[in-house]
Amino acid sequence: MEPEQGWERLGEAFAEARRAAGLTQVEVADRLSVTRTPIQAIERGRQANGSAFTKVTATMRAYARLLGWTEDSPARILRGDEPEPATQPVSQADATSGLPSAVDRELRSGKTLDHAVVHLGGEGDDDTRIIVLLKGAEDMTEEQIDELWQTWRRTRRHLQAIPVESDNPQES
Repeated sequence: MEPEQGWERLGEAFAEARRAAGLTQVEVADRLSVTRTPIQAIERGRQANGSAFTKVTATMRAYARLLGWTEDSPARILRGDEPEPATQPVSQADATSGLPSAVDRELRSGKTLDHAVVHLGGEGDDDTRIIVLLKGAEDMTEEQIDELWQTWRRTRRHLQAIPVESDNPQES
């Protein structure tokens, strides 16, 4: 199968599954916290600027999850296989985690490599904190992970150096 035909086949599979689920492109876009443009591009099999896609994107993986497919289903379709049903499809209840949908989508995508919790609260405030997750693509090479890890180590040191005490000067 020609590479361009694979992207078109993937787009057709997304569109067909979306219609079977009774969803419009606008509804899919809303649930994935994107505009309609990337959904149209995915279903057309070409990027919004008309260029061919070169890799499966996070939006494609999120779209697959929304349709009840596994995250690797887009790659399977590109190889000429059928999408694989997820063992636990994303239900509407799962999508309402209480987090903004863009954050929820990011948490579900990719591979979690590390995390940091930085407590910002002063005396008597144990609840104010920043939570940072280091995420990477599912198919990262060891070399890419090592490079990312070095950058993360420097960034984490800066985060952990955030002072706990107030930035406001004490009145005397």
